[in-house]
Amino acid sequence: MSENSKPKRRWVPVLLVASLALNLLVAGVVFGTAMRFKGEDEARKPPGFGPALFRALPKPERKALRADLSGLRDKGADARDRDFHALNLALRQVPFDPAEVEALLQEQAQSMARMQTALQEQWLARISAMTDSERQIYADRLVELIQRGPKGRKSKD
Repeated sequence: MSENSKPKRRWVPVLLVASLALNLLVAGVVFGTAMRFKGEDEARKPPGFGPALFRALPKPERKALRADLSGLRDKGADARDRDFHALNLALRQVPFDPAEVEALLQEQAQSMARMQTALQEQWLARISAMTDSERQIYADRLVELIQRGPKGRKSKD
């Protein structure tokens, strides 16, 4: 029987894998092109105000700002952990008390507002300490960042 059996065609699996790879490549190019060229309205939306102000800062300033606010962020993380635990208990409570959940939501909103205020104060202090030429360079970077839009960022800060 081994004398009459057909020899195995080793090129068939290779051809199938190559065909699949080519199909995936074409599908990826089509999908990527479609995602890149959405409507013009989508491409013109500016990034968020706060993130744009932060990302336009020079990298050393961004690192220093993060370091200045790390204690506040860590304190906020501890509070969020406690609040998530309290929210879990409130959601499971029978009968459900919406006022308790609303109070937790309000506390979180106030916490976020405190963090944003601290961030704005630190940012303004850094901008105020810049020379006129440094501020002009910063303004140029901010305009460039806004023109690129929210998805124009290629790497993480």
